[in-house]
Amino acid sequence: MSGKTALMMSDDGRIRRIATYASVSVSVVLIVFKLAAYLYTDSVAMLSSLLDSTIDLIAALVTVYGVASALRPPDREHRFGHGKAEPLAALAQAAFIVGSSVLLGYEALSRFYHPHDVENESFGYAVMAVAIVLSVGLVWFQHRVVHRTGSMAIGADRLHYVGDIAINAAVVAAFMLHQWTGLNWFDPLFALLIAGALTFSAFHIAVHALKVLMDHELPDADREKIKMIARAQTAVRGIHDLRTRFDGERAFIEFHLELDENMTLKTAHKVSDAIMDNIRKEFPHADIFIHQDPEGLTEVRLDQKIEDGATRR
Repeated sequence: MSGKTALMMSDDGRIRRIATYASVSVSVVLIVFKLAAYLYTDSVAMLSSLLDSTIDLIAALVTVYGVASALRPPDREHRFGHGKAEPLAALAQAAFIVGSSVLLGYEALSRFYHPHDVENESFGYAVMAVAIVLSVGLVWFQHRVVHRTGSMAIGADRLHYVGDIAINAAVVAAFMLHQWTGLNWFDPLFALLIAGALTFSAFHIAVHALKVLMDHELPDADREKIKMIARAQTAVRGIHDLRTRFDGERAFIEFHLELDENMTLKTAHKVSDAIMDNIRKEFPHADIFIHQDPEGLTEVRLDQKIEDGATRR
């Protein structure tokens, strides 16, 4: 690893940690404000927003742990590193969201049968304005961090706060409709809609995390790019058994390279190094393994096994 690459990874780690601390701080501030607003307004829509922020705090703490674990270097027991701590953290976040959605849905349904008047809407408006401004600022910062580092846990956390913005706007809409119409059922209706939106976001987070945990291949476009980089070397006669995965921290890339059977080991090593350098230009933090094969070697290949399995299905 070059000194420049190591410095970039160090900076990325620092930025990711700052993003997790910012998320925790914003969650704490929002919980305090929304708790006060719920006590003043007795709005179940406000309660849904308060519950969402509480979950965000729990999820943010899980993210802090997940990111800190993922940034730990490989050790004797984890020679591939700790990158999967991030998708595990994202999966835990999804579980928290689903649990809160169920509780919120129950409370909203009970309000349909036992309606309450919303009070002190002006205080609620002020709290929602603060919440929206803080959430927008945090989402902007998290977007920059995810764009630079590709962090899955911070990406999942960002999705929470994107949902928060919509939820806060929904609470404002519930207040407005109650004021304009005097009808009490807008408050629990919007709470139910928020519960549904939270469940949908949890499903999205869980699916993405499970793909990583199940070693899902990189997108086809990335796989083709890797093959093109390898074949661009004039000494390469072919490439097969390309396997890729992403652990939330790094991409892992391995394949067999077909070379002239008369090529020296030293030359084959130079060809492989040149290919790895070019791949890292496209995938900076990738862990790459290349196995050199003599051209025309007869062996059982993974590509053929996969093809045979697809044919049998």
